[in-house]
Amino acid sequence: MPSPASSPGPSPTGPEPKAFYLPQSLVGKVLALPAQILFAVLGMLRLAVWARQIVRVIPRRAGLIARGAADDVASWIEKNVPSLKGTFTPSWWLPNGHLQTFYIVMGDFSKVDPVSYVRTMLRLPDGGTISLDITPPNHLQLPADAPTIVVCHGLTGNANESYVRNVLNWAIKPKAEGGIGARGVVVNFRGCGGTPVTSPQLYSAAASLDLNSAAHYLRNAFPQSSLHGIGFSLGASVLARYLGERGEESLLSSGTVIGCPWDVNALSRALEDGFISSRLYSRALGANLIKLFFRHYERNPRMWEENERVKDCVPAMKNLKRMGKDVRLKMVDEVLTSRAGGPRPPWPFNSATDYYNYAGSHQLIHNIKVPTLGINAYDDPVVHGTALPIEQVQEGSHVYLAVTGGGGHLGWFDGPMKGPKSKRRWVVKPMGEFLTAAARDLPPRAPVTVAQGPGPEWATVTAAKKDEAWMPPELEGWENEVVNGMRTDVAEPSSSTPANTNGLTRAPLSRTLSAGVLSEDEEEAEMNFDISRSDTPVAHLRGAWQWVVAPPMVIQTGATPSRVGWKVLCRDENTDKWNETATPQLQGL
Repeated sequence: MPSPASSPGPSPTGPEPKAFYLPQSLVGKVLALPAQILFAVLGMLRLAVWARQIVRVIPRRAGLIARGAADDVASWIEKNVPSLKGTFTPSWWLPNGHLQTFYIVMGDFSKVDPVSYVRTMLRLPDGGTISLDITPPNHLQLPADAPTIVVCHGLTGNANESYVRNVLNWAIKPKAEGGIGARGVVVNFRGCGGTPVTSPQLYSAAASLDLNSAAHYLRNAFPQSSLHGIGFSLGASVLARYLGERGEESLLSSGTVIGCPWDVNALSRALEDGFISSRLYSRALGANLIKLFFRHYERNPRMWEENERVKDCVPAMKNLKRMGKDVRLKMVDEVLTSRAGGPRPPWPFNSATDYYNYAGSHQLIHNIKVPTLGINAYDDPVVHGTALPIEQVQEGSHVYLAVTGGGGHLGWFDGPMKGPKSKRRWVVKPMGEFLTAAARDLPPRAPVTVAQGPGPEWATVTAAKKDEAWMPPELEGWENEVVNGMRTDVAEPSSSTPANTNGLTRAPLSRTLSAGVLSEDEEEAEMNFDISRSDTPVAHLRGAWQWVVAPPMVIQTGATPSRVGWKVLCRDENTDKWNETATPQLQGL
């Protein structure tokens, strides 16, 4: 049976709880003003434990959950997520947002919600690398139509965060044991979870490129499986931006965004101007980013120092490192994230403020066209309750926002102080109810077809440069050399290789693979692979570049149109060799 800490639990019994919507009409707003003022005052005084009613913000004209469906998003969520009609009461010993947030850092969650993963690593066309940690390890034995839960973690997080394991431990359980029999996939952003940084670009709240690539890969690899996104904190921003940028073309059938920093500019002001938030949260988040940068910079200084776009970041980051406790998150965003936090264009930005103005996912809510559940806590000390996108949600069509009085940042602990239920999170209940309904009612989105072809232009360099190439130690023997952000791992295809009208290789493949990537049998099978006659998803073939033929897409709003593609560096490998030493850190943004 599901553990108390991870199971969404049964639906509330007894009389139907009274709905508590945020009023939409002028008359309704006036009549409800006293209750709203009380809710806001309790939240600002960090007494949100007394504001137990859950505020639900719904679209004025909700769209249908899917093409041809009978239900609209608002009524469908109302019917299938009954826990949002009740109340949330924080643990008596964690009565405000600060304590709820501190407990995530200070509590021992190592024995709660165990999840085992295998890792697939993808090289992307810009030279970057992302890791997909997949659970259960035997996921290929799941039914072809088993749903896939795609998770985006928080700032400097990874697949082992307690909030990630909390939902996946439940989701991957068979239906007979209370789960939904899902496959869980955590998208480890560049440099996170032991993922090597192989290009002078990191990630940010506004960079949807990595999630977009992962979604294409997964839709191709598991064509009968519907994809359902979950984002936490910074990952929630990435997911919300992806859904807003893609609109009707989203490859994810639904989205769940938890603790999302919708308005990044407002978030920054709250973090930097508050006495406690600036000295605690902003400092901790900035320090985490500095550690992440130098962990990867020290392994390949030349990649950063000789790249025209980011070389000025290095001395500035060294200065910030020397500042110690005086560092703040915006200082790091000013010199690093605004320069190297995403694809070019729209990066680099002139300042952190320009980056924040671009990053706000609240600007894209109107274009989200798949059912999306957002949950925020009013007393969240990182994402303040006064900066939530109330009007944008009401003007949109597919986002349903629930606001609890308490809960902190990714907390929502409601269990006793001791015992097996002490680490219980309320938020997994509405998440589980929503995902159960989404997996049942929302079909897979558009299929993704790919073809094999030559690598990107950066793939060929001179022999002298190749001899000097740097290689991440954990991938030695794999074809991923790096020289100043340039790859040396793909040769040009032979002129005799047949190609389709898109310039993509059909069959047979040219001999572009290096020794050590595939066994002789695997290499022979791949060289003779005929994409036109095989039922095997091409995404499962290692060592060759695969390019998306359909549906065509740009990589990100504001970016130069580009093909989406990848090369599989490893598939379903044991994750032990990539695990980094776990240290307490504040997860934010």
